[in-house]
Amino acid sequence: MAENTQEQPVADAQNLATIVTEWRKIHEDIAKDKDRIKENKKRAGILESIIMNIMKQKNLGALDLKSSGGRILYEKKERKGGLGAKTLQKLLTEHMKDETKAADAIKYLNEHRDARTLERLAYERT
Repeated sequence: MAENTQEQPVADAQNLATIVTEWRKIHEDIAKDKDRIKENKKRAGILESIIMNIMKQKNLGALDLKSSGGRILYEKKERKGGLGAKTLQKLLTEHMKDETKAADAIKYLNEHRDARTLERLAYERT
């Protein structure tokens, strides 16, 4: 969100109702698009799992697509897990061999991490 209000056009009270109406319509359109995208992602995920299962069973690393000239590659990567509060506590306790020191380290990290201020408009149905 732009913090510099000089970049935004000046809106007077007479135009506010029109602006708010247009803002709501855009947000409703976005919500409809998000629902459509969510449904498409769900369908794509199902198809992807079917393709992946076939590629695993047939031990295929790639499929050449004649229609588009592209390829589908089967890739396997390892990803590190998240560092949530419970995981961080467990790992620091294991490393430091002391639960109190681990708790102090977590307290320090939480107190000194960067914070951002976010501003936004919210619509509440009445």
